[in-house]
Formats: sequence, structure tokens, C-alpha cells
Amino acid sequence: MDKNREKEIQEYAHRKASEPLFGGGSKPNDEAEYRKAMQENGPYLTLGIQMALTMAAFAGLGWWLDKQNGTSFWIGICAGFGAVAGLGYFLLVVVRMEKKNDLRKKKKNNGRSLF
Repeated sequence: MDKNREKEIQEYAHRKASEPLFGGGSKPNDEAEYRKAMQENGPYLTLGIQMALTMAAFAGLGWWLDKQNGTSFWIGICAGFGAVAGLGYFLLVVVRMEKKNDLRKKKKNNGRSLF
């Protein structure tokens, strides 16, 4: 192997060995793409937590009502209502965001149909 090729390989190996394993070596364009992806998908990330908190809040209300009245059926009724309310809100937000994305895609295509 000639000296130039050997030096080239050593420089490449040194450059690769000094790069960080995760992140750090990203291009400026990657950060813009990441920011755009998070703006588009960020609202979806909290929906599961919102649904769980809604169910927990209604179950807590039912537990409190049962404790106050000495009954045992309010927790089931309230937890069921919380599950329905949480799922309803989840679906409502997803449908709204999908409509928003469809409108954005239509604007991007200038109203031209792809089919």
C-alpha cells in the first residue's frame, strides 16, 4: 500500500473515532428537520397522558363519592365516564389534527389532485 493511501485511511479512522456516538455530529439541516417533526407530532405525544389523567381524575371523584356516601358503585360509574370522556377527547383531537394536516397537504399541492 502506498503512503498516501495509508495516511488517508489513518485520517479517516481518526476522524471517525473522534466523532460522538450519539448526536453532536449532526448537520445543521438535521436540527431543522427535527424541530419541524416535533412541531407536527408534538400534540400527539401528550394525548395518552391526558387520557390517563382524565380517567384517574374521574375514578378519584367516584372514590370520594363512595367514601362520602358509604356506597361502592360510584367509582365504577365515574371511572367508566372518565374512560369514555378521555377516549372521546382523544378521538376528537386526532380527527382535528388529521383535518389540519390534510388542509396543509392540499395547500402544499396547490389544490391539485394526486389521482
